[in-house]
Formats: sequence, C-alpha cells, structure tokens
Amino acid sequence: MHKLTVFASMLMIVLVGSSGVVSDAVRELKNVKYQNELTLNFPVAKINEKKIYDEVEKRNVTLYQYISEDGFPVYYSRSVHTGVCYDNQCKLLDITLYWNPTGRYLGFELPENEFLSKDDHVPFTEEEYVRLNQLLSDPSLPLGQFTYNQIAAKSKASLYNVDGVSGATSKDVLEYVIKGSAYTTYTIYELVYGTSQTEVEAWTNDMMNDEFLRTMITEAPYQDKLWAIDLMHGRLSDFPKSREIVLDLMGSADYSLAEKCLNSLVPKDLFYTDVQNKLMDNFQSFDFGMRSRAVELLKDAPQISPEVVVKLNGQLSGMEVPIIAGILDVYREQGIDDRETLSTIKELTNSENRYLAKKAEDYMSSLKN
Repeated sequence: MHKLTVFASMLMIVLVGSSGVVSDAVRELKNVKYQNELTLNFPVAKINEKKIYDEVEKRNVTLYQYISEDGFPVYYSRSVHTGVCYDNQCKLLDITLYWNPTGRYLGFELPENEFLSKDDHVPFTEEEYVRLNQLLSDPSLPLGQFTYNQIAAKSKASLYNVDGVSGATSKDVLEYVIKGSAYTTYTIYELVYGTSQTEVEAWTNDMMNDEFLRTMITEAPYQDKLWAIDLMHGRLSDFPKSREIVLDLMGSADYSLAEKCLNSLVPKDLFYTDVQNKLMDNFQSFDFGMRSRAVELLKDAPQISPEVVVKLNGQLSGMEVPIIAGILDVYREQGIDDRETLSTIKELTNSENRYLAKKAEDYMSSLKN
C-alpha cells in the first residue's frame, strides 16, 4: 500500500475557510495538511499509479490516481522531493500535492514533523500556511508569468530594501508569495499548475464515461461542473445521459452555465431534431451573443426541421437586425423556400432598415434565378 494516507481520512488537519485554530489533538500529529473542496466526495477503493515527466523537476515522477468503487477518479497526488536553491543555499522541498480529477488544485500535505521555512530556516506560521493554500488555490495569479531570475532577484532585493528588478512585471511579485519564502512559493505554484496538472486532466479524460460525466455535471462544485461541460464540446452523442442534462441546462438562468452548455454544441449535434427544438425553446431567452451563436449553429447544421423554420418565422420580426440577417443566411444556406418563409421574407423587403430590406430582396431574387 502506498505510504500516502487516504485524503479524506481522520488525519486531515485544516480546511480552507477555517479559523486557523488547530486543535491540540491535531498538533500532536505534527502533520501539516490543507484540503479544499473535493469534486466528488466518494470513498477511495483503489489507487493507480503512472510515471510522468515533470518539467519543473526535470525528472520522471509518479502520479497517483485514487479511484472510487464505481471507477470514478476521486483525486490525484504526487510527492515532491526537490531542492529549492537561493543564494547558494539549498533546502529540500518535501511535500505532497493533490489535485481534483478536473485538475483543480485540491491541497497539500507535509510529512510528519516536516515544515516549510523562510529565510534563516524560520518555520512558516499557521497564517502563512493558510496564505500559501490561498495562493495555490488561485489559478489566475500572475505568479506563473515570472521567471526564476525575476523571483530570486526581487526576493534578494527585498532583504536589503532595494529595487532589484525594474518594470511593472516584477514590482508586485511579493504580493503573490510568502514573505521570506518567495522561491519556495513560486516553485510549488509551478508544480501545481505545470505538467502534473496537465497529466491529471488527461488521465481523467481517458477514463471518462457517461455515468461519471453525468455525476460531475449534477453533483460537482460549480467550477468542476463547467469543466465537465467543456469536456463535452463536440462529443454530446458519445454521452447520451449527460447530453440530456446539458440540453436542459442550456435554458438555465445562470448565464455562464447556459452559455457553456450552448458552446458545447457543434453543428453535427443539430442532426437530432430534439437538439434543434431545445435550441429554439431557449432562443428568445438567450442574449444577443448566444442568439448569434445559435444562428451560426443552424447555418452549418446538416439540416433544419420544418418545426424550427416555423418557430424562426414566428419570432423573426421581434429580433435584432443582425440576428434577422443571420437567419436569412441560414435560410439561404439550407435552401429554405417554403411558402410561409417566402411570405415572411417578402414582408422584410418593405423594412425601414435598408440593409435588411436589401438582404431580403437579394434572397427573393436568388430564388428566381
């Protein structure tokens, strides 16, 4: 059995959002561990391992995958043993990093009696561990844009109260690191958002099935739900159970969620009449950008059902000019020339908007030719 404990075990120390107070019982364990929210909080039944090459450490390392009884990845981990060198002084970074199946940072753990330290080997305070976890939890930090030389130079300069690095790119670097431990923070951040994260996402993707995806979309935290929907782009037909959920969520009042679901569709998905109908059911509630996206999908669809054409004709007069123009392009591309559509377009030739009237006239002329 791998030496790492199950992440959801009783040895867990501090949760994000805690008050920062560690109980006496936990202090006796002398085990520093922080955990964020799990994608799926299932018991672990099996541990798989895989050799990967880590670009930060420049060596082969072992990535561990923790699997539920149903075969769902619950989380991943890998141990880090690398030197953190600065000013000709090296100290070993001995830490275990954890990721959710989506690649989202989950937490970190230090071996028993191990601690992170700052300049002159001063141990981290509890507040600094909390701060480190907060920094690692934010994938949008500019920290990853800095180089080692920028980090080291700025850190050294801060010791002597001089500006060792010029320019806006480096002046605020100390806002994103633990004071006195800039390169350690930087190194861990690079490890969290480097090769291992990419490998985690790829491994999860390889194991993806309809039931796992459906569970993620219905039960996972919001950011992981969006990740799962993103994964379905162009693959709706591969996951029929998840497909139905995504089509329903396309009408969600949550704009980001609805947009993500709409963007998971590709023109080939509109081969199915029920997908076209779902699109039209939500068409009026879409904002301009989403309506534009829906029109593009219809334009490139294999075919459009007569029911959808009837719905578009009925809504046409109340739409924005660019959307109406786009629908005319859909009709032209799809060869729509039924009597009701022609009557609707003929009315547009009398529009006060000359651009729209001309587009309708051109459409009618193209049919005569």
